[in-house]
Amino acid sequence: MTGVVTIRAFGWVKHHIAHNNHLLDTSQRPAYLLAMIQQWLALILRIIVTLLATIVITLATQLTTNVAFTGVSLVTLMGFGGAMKNIIQMYTQLETSIGAVSRLKTFNEKVVPENLPGEDIVPPEDWPERGGIEIKGVSAAYS
Repeated sequence: MTGVVTIRAFGWVKHHIAHNNHLLDTSQRPAYLLAMIQQWLALILRIIVTLLATIVITLATQLTTNVAFTGVSLVTLMGFGGAMKNIIQMYTQLETSIGAVSRLKTFNEKVVPENLPGEDIVPPEDWPERGGIEIKGVSAAYS
C-alpha cells in the first residue's frame, strides 16, 4: 500500500508533509550555508573597498593631488571590489563542483552494481502460459 491515495485514506497527510519539509530543509542546508558565506564575504569585501575609498578621498582632500588621478584611482578601486567578489564566487563554485565530482567518484568506487549473474533472464514470449485470480472468504464494509 503506497501512494497519495493511501496517505489520504489513513489521514497521514500532515505527518507526510512535515516529514517532506524536514527532508527538504535538510537537503537545502548546504546550499543555504554556501549562499550565506558568499554574502558575508561580499559584505566584507564591500567594507574593505569602502575603507580604501575613504582613505583615497581623505588623502586627495588633504594633499595637493591631481583630480584626474583621484578619479581614476576611485574607479579602479570600484572595479577591484567587483573583481574580488567575482573571484570569490567563482572559487566557491569551483570548490562545490570539485566536491560533487569527489562524491560521485567515491560513489562509483564503493557501490557494487546490482546486476548479478542470472538476473538478466528474458522470459519467453508466451509467458505466462495461464493465470487467474481466486478470491475466497472476502468481506468488505464501509463505515
